[in-house]
Amino acid sequence: MSMYFAQSQMQNVYTPLPFTAHLVFCIIATAVYCTQYYRKKSIHYLLLALAVDGTFLTQINTDSIFITLLGIVELALLIAAAVYAFKFSKAQKQAQKEKEDKNGEDNDKKAPNAKENAVDAAFDD
Repeated sequence: MSMYFAQSQMQNVYTPLPFTAHLVFCIIATAVYCTQYYRKKSIHYLLLALAVDGTFLTQINTDSIFITLLGIVELALLIAAAVYAFKFSKAQKQAQKEKEDKNGEDNDKKAPNAKENAVDAAFDD
């Protein structure tokens, strides 16, 4: 039984995942966030990718000062991502509202012509 524990890899205190699982998680998360950045052009996706990838550094260095500094950097990245996400969301809502207003104006302009065309088409028989 003690031989089994000697062969098993020690789990890192700072991450709940084994090294390989953590690496795969970071790669997938980075791919997803970079894809979202490419699609939506918002910086908060890159900040989230950096924050996720920063957690991988705990697999490399477990010094308490390094972990504390990394925690501060992670917190700053997450706060910055939240701020940019809020701004991005606000800008998206504003753009959507402007688009709806523009479509409403276009429909108002087209409505009289559409009614006239419908009336004319009704008597074409």
